[in-house]
Amino acid sequence: MKGVRRQRRGERVVKYHRASGIRLPDLPETHPDFVAAWAAAEASLTGPAALARKAPVAAGTLAAAIRAEKTSRPFAELSSLYQSILRKDFDAMEAAYGTAPLKGLRSRHIEADLDKLSADAANKRLKAWRRVMGGARRRGEIESDPSIEVRRIKVKTEGFPAWTQDEVEQFRARWPIGTVQRACFELVCWTGARTNDAVRLGPCNIDHGGVLSYRQSKTANPAMVPWSNPLPGYAAAWAAERETVKAALACLSGGFTFLEANGRVRSVKGLGNVISEAARGAGVEKSAHGLRKYRLTAIAEAGGSAHAIMAWGGHQTLVEAEHYTRAADRRRLVMGVEQGGNVVSPRSPDTKTAKK
Repeated sequence: MKGVRRQRRGERVVKYHRASGIRLPDLPETHPDFVAAWAAAEASLTGPAALARKAPVAAGTLAAAIRAEKTSRPFAELSSLYQSILRKDFDAMEAAYGTAPLKGLRSRHIEADLDKLSADAANKRLKAWRRVMGGARRRGEIESDPSIEVRRIKVKTEGFPAWTQDEVEQFRARWPIGTVQRACFELVCWTGARTNDAVRLGPCNIDHGGVLSYRQSKTANPAMVPWSNPLPGYAAAWAAERETVKAALACLSGGFTFLEANGRVRSVKGLGNVISEAARGAGVEKSAHGLRKYRLTAIAEAGGSAHAIMAWGGHQTLVEAEHYTRAADRRRLVMGVEQGGNVVSPRSPDTKTAKK
């Protein structure tokens, strides 16, 4: 079909609408739902904003540099998810300042743009500025990159809070095996996958060795989760919990992905809503994002190394993974683990149900 970009991920081929970057459903291209999704993506390109993006621009302007960056090799090597995030800022920059001469841009102009945004949005926009200006410098369109002089705004945040063990047990007590809520929860809780990756996981992600592996949408880094292979030493106590995950998923119809709903791949937003609404129903004010932190924290507290967290969570650097091991090490120092004590591992839920 015209305008479809196909990207291979292991044995799978993921499809996107080329012009908009919108992810298309994992269906044959002749399937009515696929055609409808493609048509909706095409329709999103109509209107004044779309026409402005298609209109020719003058050489030497910021708009020309932005469009050059969109077609560059470094940009093509980014994950599709990150490309779509950058495009939003690129389009906003082009709409506001596209006619500005590239050589006349200074750090104060970029700072003035960032001042209009919240701290998080400004830091995200700064990444877009640095990509555009850095690309222009590589192509010889400017001699120096003014975005380098602009400092990132320091934001003190821990992100989404991790679930506690009591909250996990509280959720499981409210939503038994056999419910959709429990199935969605257990998959995310065990894999530690982000919701945009969890909706894509299925039997095809399990290799001959019993390891569930996938490439993350956000970073394109691989993540590997023990599924049916022998568990590593630090996770040996989680065998019953792993069987519970499989029992919870067995209640769904199954198909190309674990969490399919009525034969259709569950949406990222839909999965997040199922878990957050079910959590509130269980008296827990947490989201699906916090389950990733819960799993990686559990690995660290069970004695898993930074490399183990890096493999399971798909982190790009050891520095990211060591955040969890440092916190666990501090905990051990006050619990006497170094003298032979044991860190409490996540309790194995519904053991009897899982063994049936």
